[in-house]
Formats: sequence, structure tokens, C-alpha cells
Amino acid sequence: MYLFVQKNRFKIYSIIIFFLALGFSPLYASAATLSISPNTGNFETGERVAVKIMATSNNVPFNAVSGLLEFPASIFSVESVSKTNSVLNFWVTEPKISANTVKFEGIALGGFTGSTGTILTVNLRAVKSGSGQISFKSGQILANDGEGTDITGNLIGGLFSVNDALNKIIKPTPKKEIAPKVIEEVPEIIETPEVVQPEPSLNAPEIVLGSKYGAQAILGSSDYPKAQALITFVSEDGSKVFILGDADADGSFNILIPNSLKHGSYSISSVMIKEDKTNSNVSNTINIRVGNILSDIGYEIYITFALLLILIIYLIVRVTFHFKKGGNTNKNLKREIEKAEDIVHKSFDLIREDVSEYNNTKGENTERKRMSEIKKDINDAEKIIDKEIKNIE
Repeated sequence: MYLFVQKNRFKIYSIIIFFLALGFSPLYASAATLSISPNTGNFETGERVAVKIMATSNNVPFNAVSGLLEFPASIFSVESVSKTNSVLNFWVTEPKISANTVKFEGIALGGFTGSTGTILTVNLRAVKSGSGQISFKSGQILANDGEGTDITGNLIGGLFSVNDALNKIIKPTPKKEIAPKVIEEVPEIIETPEVVQPEPSLNAPEIVLGSKYGAQAILGSSDYPKAQALITFVSEDGSKVFILGDADADGSFNILIPNSLKHGSYSISSVMIKEDKTNSNVSNTINIRVGNILSDIGYEIYITFALLLILIIYLIVRVTFHFKKGGNTNKNLKREIEKAEDIVHKSFDLIREDVSEYNNTKGENTERKRMSEIKKDINDAEKIIDKEIKNIE
């Protein structure tokens, strides 16, 4: 066994490092992006600009999108928001203009499957010359997987410039012979009317905490058979997870609490939505606490640490073999310890790099904080292992 390890140690290292990198690969496969279109441009004062908020999900179905988009008030004013052609067809909170921000929170009933979909169109007017950034202060895209999995990746804003129209230099144009004017028929432009979501008018459902298949679930009763139940989970920091479920023939529903929830306390409420988009008032609110600190660590990170543990065990076994061999123990041991130390540091560097990249793709403060804590734990673990290796020397 020892000879096999000796002859194939570089292959073993390569395989371990490959799997360490592979452990994080699922984190990026389904990352979705919230962006604006256009994301750059030069405009004149007085000019109107239509900016579309777009969701790109790499064909991963999603059913909930929310965000807060900020505009530079020094050069733009927000005139209106249009939901026309949006892939979202139910709004938990109607798009709201507040000073220089637009807040939105909507659902695609049945989910949206496609590469890119329009969420909203924001109509701006250029009011003063200058330049500024349009940026997302927050944003979230949830997968249509029954778990409300956060697949948010990048939040991409844009850079815009406005020039004073009065300062334009108008060059005289040479006179030309005036040709006879040809009158052409201009086709009439028919604008698609915006669908107005009905105000809540149905009776509110009642919800309680129960169980399903031995796990925690939200049990509800309503007056609306076969309607959809929209469950909203609001965390302590205000972030939300939306889960859709169907009511039975008697109007009742039983929806599992999603495993995607981070540990902590949540307030839960529900509304009923009928096929014609008529919807109910909000139900009573119940409060729950879910998970623990370990439940926030994804399986990719578990895999990574498991592989790292295997690597450390392998290195310890290797050092033990050298103690037992005798002979030129000191010389060989020192060389092997140096190799072991080098491999450990490279492995930790790889994990740190992957955690940093994952951290940079997330838009939520809670997620960034959690990954920063994990990164600190990785650094502490490296120091402990490094100390133990030096003690062997």
C-alpha cells in the first residue's frame, strides 16, 4: 500500500484537488442574473428613456423575483413603471416608485422557463446633464422547485450620461431642392393595455403549523377549492421566500416548510389566488424557528470539508509510515512534511478562492455574512493544521 501511494502520490493529489474544485461546481450551474437593458447610453436633457429590468436564469425555471433598483436622482426622474409584457403575472407588492428607487416583488404563477424574461419597464426622464449609475440595492430570484431556492447570481446595473441639449452645436446644412412631398400611410400603433391586478377581495385563509410526511408544514383552510395558496416566509432581516401550493377540492392545503430556509425565526402568512387572478386578503400570521448554524452550510461545502479531511488523514498516515520505516527517518520525514505542508496550503487556498467567488455572486447581506464566517473558519482550521504539522517536525 505504501509503495502504491509513493508511486502514485501526484495522481492522488490531482484527484483530491479536482474533487475539491468539483464540490463547488453546482453553486454556479444555476446562478441567475438580474440586469437592466440598456445598461449604458448617452441622452439629452428632456429625453425619455425606457429601462427594462431583465431576469436571466440559464433556462432554470423560476417563479419569484424581487428587487430594489436605484437611479441617479441628479440626472434622472422616474416617471412611471409598466408591467406590460412582464413574465410575472401576480404582484405580491405592486411596483412602487419612491424618490429615486423602484421596488418590485412579483410571482410567475406556474413558473417561467426560458433564458431571459422582462420583469418591469421603468420610464425615466433625463432632467440634468451629468453621469451616474443605475444599480440594484438588492435583488432575488427564486427557483420554481417547491423549495424557494435562491438562485440569484449577479446584480448588474449600468452607467448613463446626460448632455445638455442647449449646448449642442447645430451646424447649418446646405440647401437642397425640395422634392414633391409624398404622403404615406402611417400604420396605427396599438399599445397593449396593461393588465390591472384586482384588489384583494376574497376571504382570507386560516393557517396553522402542522406536519406532513413527518416534517413541519403549513396547514391552511380556505373557501376556494383548487385555488393556489401563496405562502410568504419573512426572515428577521426582512428577506422573503415565496412558496406556491394548490388547494384541495375543499379549499384546504398542506405545504411543507422548505429546506432552503436559513436558520432563524420567520413570520408566515398566506393569500389565495384564483385562476382569474382575484386574490384574498392576507391570512393570520404564525411564527416559527427553523434550522441551526449547520443547516446553513450547503452540501457542496460539506463535500469540500469531507475531502479535505480525507486529505489530512492521508497525510497523517503517510507520516506514520515514515516513522515506522526507520532508516533515514529524519531526512525523509522532513522532506515529506514539507510536501504535506505545501499540499495542505494549496488545498486551503483552493477552498478559500471558491468560497470568495461564491460570496461575490450573492446579493444578500445575510449570505455574504455567512460565507465570511465560513472563510474565517477555514483560515482558523488551516492555522491549527499548520501548527500540528510543525509540531511533528
